Amino acid sequence: MKNAYFVSASIACGKSSFIKIANELGFKSLSADTISNDILQNNAALLAELFSLNLDKEGKIDKKILANLIFNDKETKEKLENFMHPKIREELFEKMQILEQKGRIFFVEIPLFFESDFYKNLGKSVLIYAPKNLSLQRLMQRDGLNKEEALKRIEAQMDIEKKREMADFVIENTGSYEEFRQNCVKFIKSLKE
Repeated sequence: MKNAYFVSASIACGKSSFIKIANELGFKSLSADTISNDILQNNAALLAELFSLNLDKEGKIDKKILANLIFNDKETKEKLENFMHPKIREELFEKMQILEQKGRIFFVEIPLFFESDFYKNLGKSVLIYAPKNLSLQRLMQRDGLNKEEALKRIEAQMDIEKKREMADFVIENTGSYEEFRQNCVKFIKSLKE
């Protein structure tokens, strides 16, 4: 797909902020996280049974409880991924094909792009980069996690430096939001040219 750009990073590096900026500039985007959440909630009863979870008053899964479960139990994490990932890929691929036919650049936000072989060769990869210590600080602040909890989540993903080596493009997010925004706009405009 010549119009697809896969946006990835480690947790709390700025993927979602990049997508928001691209959308403001008039570009279409897809989010694996949004699709994942829809699939999760559409299968809430089945997943609650599979993982012995209680649903909330609205019949939904509490994502914080699920996150604690999967970041503390490798088997549970694998079981959930085996259930979710094929469904996410199928829906994402269908939506990508629709956007590709429009003949305009679009962005696909996939947190685990570099960890999965499924999306390789489907488009170019864009890494939103912040060093591990900075993403650790941001994650603790954003999600109210202690250092140990935040580190578990960061270390559950491929090391950011390894991702940096694999990426087609790297956008730095190491300073202020305004600096990051300028880096994003500059990069997106360079694609249009």
